[in-house]
Amino acid sequence: MDLNTRNPEHEEARADIWHRSDAWLTASLPEMIAMRRDLHANPEPSGAEVRTSALVHERLSSAGLQPVATEASTGLIVDLNLCGPDAPTMAIRADLDCVQVPDEKDVPWRSRLDGCCHACGHDAHTTMACFAANSLARELDAMQSAEPRRNVRFIFQPAEESATGALEMIERGAIEDVDRIIALHCDPFLDSGRIGLRSGPITANLLSFKVAISGRGGHSARPHESVDPVPAAVNLVSLLYQLGPRSVDSRRAHCVTVTSLQAGETINAIPDTARVCGTIRAARIEEARELQQMVHKCVDAVCSATGCTADIEFPHTAPATDNDPRVVEMMATAAVDVVGGDAVVRIDLPSLGGEDFAIYQQHVPGAMVRLGTGHGPIEERHALHSGLFDIDESALLVGSRLLARAAIRSVL
Repeated sequence: MDLNTRNPEHEEARADIWHRSDAWLTASLPEMIAMRRDLHANPEPSGAEVRTSALVHERLSSAGLQPVATEASTGLIVDLNLCGPDAPTMAIRADLDCVQVPDEKDVPWRSRLDGCCHACGHDAHTTMACFAANSLARELDAMQSAEPRRNVRFIFQPAEESATGALEMIERGAIEDVDRIIALHCDPFLDSGRIGLRSGPITANLLSFKVAISGRGGHSARPHESVDPVPAAVNLVSLLYQLGPRSVDSRRAHCVTVTSLQAGETINAIPDTARVCGTIRAARIEEARELQQMVHKCVDAVCSATGCTADIEFPHTAPATDNDPRVVEMMATAAVDVVGGDAVVRIDLPSLGGEDFAIYQQHVPGAMVRLGTGHGPIEERHALHSGLFDIDESALLVGSRLLARAAIRSVL
């Protein structure tokens, strides 16, 4: 059956469920804001989302749901069983972890954990999914009476930033019986109250790299007695930026970015080691692999020139998020219900950001939607992963309503 097929017999029931769900979510906005601020003030990095998971577990349980936590208490799955175990399931995914970036905002909900903050909006994602689940739980009997065609599952996933959480949840059975999956992502450069949609790729292939360069330390007055890893690291960064753009077709979207360069801590000693870290991002996997080989060649070159040795790791990988057109159109219909057609935006080009939501899409059709969270002049807004990133909290209501409406449209 087509995702947008509507049963006329249940039009009135659907409208009543929407009306009550919307009213409850609207009245709950102050509580949403409070939850999001609590999560923002108490962020937890990938693999450590114990408090966050416990808070979500408590809220879902209080709504009469039965969330199942992981053995590590980081991540949850909760099912709304509407029409029996043999029916397909629609999944809604939210991520729990924070970014390891210091919070530079001067607000009451500023992060209390040094070096970490919710600079990617996962606190908002978690809050919106939690309240959407609550609103649907309140309508459980009504939905069961309207001859639903599928069940609903909420996946609260840890470790998105390390690109390992989706695999962990899949191994736990998170997408068993799932025939479609959706998610929202905050977009600070899209105005609050607007929703962005795109069929096909919406993010890029991601590879992170860590290069550990080893030399031989010594006195800064006698560099000829040492094998200095610092010039090796400096030249590696230069080569990556010079050769990256020339390694692949310039018409293909890609970038290589060095995010960290670390070496000794004293002013009069040459260190033994240096470390260079960064990311490779490319719209197509072919370019990502070519850039990965370019990193190897650049490392070999600087080691040959300086006498150093090096170890290379590519610890985090995520494929491009590839939105299924049918699921996108289902989301578009729900988005028009929530914000009106004029506020639904079609995104022309994919981002070079990475997102492990793509790993779910390798198994089931899915769509990630951009949720506008920005306000004020564009030039004064702060990007994702900035320590000054924050959201217009009115977007919490828009996102929670969108998730609830998409679920109802898919189920009834």
